[in-house]
Amino acid sequence: IMKTSVYLYTVTFVAFLSLSLLFTAGISQGEQFIPPVPDSNSFSANDGGVDGCDSSRFKCVLGGEAVLDNQTGLVWARNTDIFEKIVPWEEAVILCENLEVGGRKGWRLPTKDELITLLDTSRSRPPLPEGHPFEKINVAYGGQGDTEYWTSTEYKDDSNSAWVVSFNMGQVLDSLKLFDFKVWPVRDGE
Repeated sequence: IMKTSVYLYTVTFVAFLSLSLLFTAGISQGEQFIPPVPDSNSFSANDGGVDGCDSSRFKCVLGGEAVLDNQTGLVWARNTDIFEKIVPWEEAVILCENLEVGGRKGWRLPTKDELITLLDTSRSRPPLPEGHPFEKINVAYGGQGDTEYWTSTEYKDDSNSAWVVSFNMGQVLDSLKLFDFKVWPVRDGE
């Protein structure tokens, strides 16, 4: 009986450890990218009033439902939780393709390089420029996917993974596409 109990305990422990490693590996398969601190002299985000909508860097457009980033020319959904759920990568792509914001279609998942242009790594929770106009940034610690956003950039040599940007601490991590994260749509400015 003693041998059986030790055996069952060992098997249970190994199974638990294996599952734990699988779930933690889903967020990062070992590589991460820390973006550089942006040049604070290029644009001032906090000169646009209380809502940040009319600063030198950001301008609210499409009836206030989107934000033009004057630094990149990209237009972002102002609501960073526009779908109010976390989803796997393929669903994120489809959600963006079918989205209409401010009467406009043509939305997509941002690339890794596009999404990190919003990061201000000198700040955290959220690592966004001071006075930004974005709404519904969730910076509370919670479950997987609460502060991480999908990008369209696939992980090199692995089409089953893509890059994810964390808006809790400003990290960029790779993840398996089957895991659930938030979606922050972007479109090219016109």
